[in-house]
Amino acid sequence: MTNITHDVWIILDKEPSVRRELQRGLINTSALARYIIKAKKVDGTLDAVINAIRRYPPDRFDEIFSRATKTLSQAINISTKSNLAEISLIKDADVQKALADVFKIISYIQGDTLRIMQANNSVRILIDEKNMENVLALLPKNKIISKEIDLAEINIYIHPLMQKTPGILAILANELAINGINIFEVMTCPPEMLFIFKKDEFQKASDVISQLCQFKK
Repeated sequence: MTNITHDVWIILDKEPSVRRELQRGLINTSALARYIIKAKKVDGTLDAVINAIRRYPPDRFDEIFSRATKTLSQAINISTKSNLAEISLIKDADVQKALADVFKIISYIQGDTLRIMQANNSVRILIDEKNMENVLALLPKNKIISKEIDLAEINIYIHPLMQKTPGILAILANELAINGINIFEVMTCPPEMLFIFKKDEFQKASDVISQLCQFKK
């Protein structure tokens, strides 16, 4: 494979919507080649890029994504929750101590939400908006990075096979992106996969995910 062909194929690999239309024969190859040269800065002649596109097998990921789509349709359940808020914090000993106090005011029995995610330098907590002020009162104000309200969650209770199937997250993310929906946050806690959206995109996201998982509302 020449360098130009390699570069063009990598570009097409990253463009699932383009691959889909190539497979359907609905894309003008010359127009696509000109776009790739201009937008993707490919250093090659128009003829060379056209040849690379014509040699590209748009179905080379079909088996992977077909298996992932089939597995995704076996999702066991989908639940939703709205009126959520998220607080981002600097990760240090003071915050760790404060989080222990946060657990004391959250009641799982009453259905309260508390999800904690940590990275190398920060901690994010997802809570119900109704508990926002009480939680903030327990946290060191100088350790708060940001606050976000008007969030909603879609929780997919996954089939055990989904943990071992490549492409599940890619299918969900791609379909949401095609529909112009931004994923605010995504996390997994097997057997659950959770997607967080802004409230104004929540209903549309719910429709897309329900359709992918073949759940009727």
